[in-house]
Amino acid sequence: MCSSLLSLTLAYLVLTQCLTCHAQPQGDDRITECRLEHLSLMKPTKRIDSEGGVTEFWDDNNDQFQCIGVTLIRYTIRPKGLLLPFYTNAPRIHYVLQGKGVMEIVVTECPAMYRSSTKGIIDEHQKIQYIQQDDAIAVPSSSVHWIYNTGDSDLLLFSLVDVANADNQLDPTFRNFFLSGGSRNRKEGQNSYCKWFKNNQREVQEGNNVFSGLALETLIGSFNVQSVIAEKIQGLKDWRGSIILLKEGLDLLSPEQEEEEQKQERSQKRKKKSVNGIEETLCSYAFVHPLGEPRMHADKYNPRGGHITSLNTPNMAVLQYLQLGLDRGVLYKDAILVPHYNLNCHAVIYCTRGSALVQVIDENGKRVLDEEVKEGEVVIVPQHYVVVKKAGSDAFDWVAIKTSDNPMINTLAGELSLIRAIPEEVLINSYQMQRKEARDLKRKGELTIITSLHEKETHYQGIHKA
Repeated sequence: MCSSLLSLTLAYLVLTQCLTCHAQPQGDDRITECRLEHLSLMKPTKRIDSEGGVTEFWDDNNDQFQCIGVTLIRYTIRPKGLLLPFYTNAPRIHYVLQGKGVMEIVVTECPAMYRSSTKGIIDEHQKIQYIQQDDAIAVPSSSVHWIYNTGDSDLLLFSLVDVANADNQLDPTFRNFFLSGGSRNRKEGQNSYCKWFKNNQREVQEGNNVFSGLALETLIGSFNVQSVIAEKIQGLKDWRGSIILLKEGLDLLSPEQEEEEQKQERSQKRKKKSVNGIEETLCSYAFVHPLGEPRMHADKYNPRGGHITSLNTPNMAVLQYLQLGLDRGVLYKDAILVPHYNLNCHAVIYCTRGSALVQVIDENGKRVLDEEVKEGEVVIVPQHYVVVKKAGSDAFDWVAIKTSDNPMINTLAGELSLIRAIPEEVLINSYQMQRKEARDLKRKGELTIITSLHEKETHYQGIHKA
């Protein structure tokens, strides 16, 4: 009896441990254990070609992505290219690297309050918005959206999906659900597989939409359509991929005209007192925020060093539902962003232009990254790891997407640094220095973004001579 009870107890403990290891993290408890003894710069490792563009993925199996729980994607949409309607299992942020276009995010249970006209036929839908270079786009989990390139050059987007977010109730694995389209590689007689799942020995064919697995009779009955329409919905004969080309373009009413129509409709509803409250809150959130002129609204600015603009809940309310934030920064030639760390989030830094020397320090004072990051490369900075950036000879532009809707940093130097808040006596004994040295340490470092070290030393020498 005792032996049986012991066996059952051991089996229960083993099962509990297994479930704990594979449980989806909730809230901020993202990963139970991370061993990041070395960080590296990363580029996309997987490429999927479609008729109207390219989708590139970073390696999800990399320990750095496994630890912080994100998936990174880059889209290239050619002129007149349409990224077909789809949704994912976790919230995401797109950042427009180049080009312009229009998009729609379909918010569940929100009414189709806008109208467009195609060949004289009125069509109702949710809000269509312009997007352009340096716009941030917030997409809630499970929200269907599509993107169309209205420009004459490629539309490029960098995208982060927060698979460790509490909205994702399954394992922290990226899942993409397209409502239309088919596998382009089937036409070419090839199989396109997601290699980034190789640790789990999973092979996932890319390209089939969610209707392709349903029986034809189910689609005919569900939509009350003829079989020829149901077959087109299935997309089993559609080899264009997830980004298609529209020869005639996309005939839509302009977003400005739609906005004016909605204002008139809202005014009429107020007169009838028919506004239900939901339409004034969730359904009216802004999902696109421009960051093209960061100096005008910069949170940190040095006319000789650069500027940083933060995007968080106070200036983009929908981010509270995504639990994601963003920084856009520019460092001028040889300028330095002083050492700092993220208090409540991880950061994924994407270099949009130029280059910079990036150093990251772990809890043991070990330099786990000391590399020059260049355009198109990604750097992961885990929570609490100290990071410093020094721009190259051609300056450095970057966007950092963070896993908190109100990301906070602590600077180790500068006006609001931790060092300036520590008493001189503590600094004297901690660093074995003289009182004047401690006083200089506290008072001289006044900027978060500084110019080159050479210029800074020259400035201090001038002060001493005076």
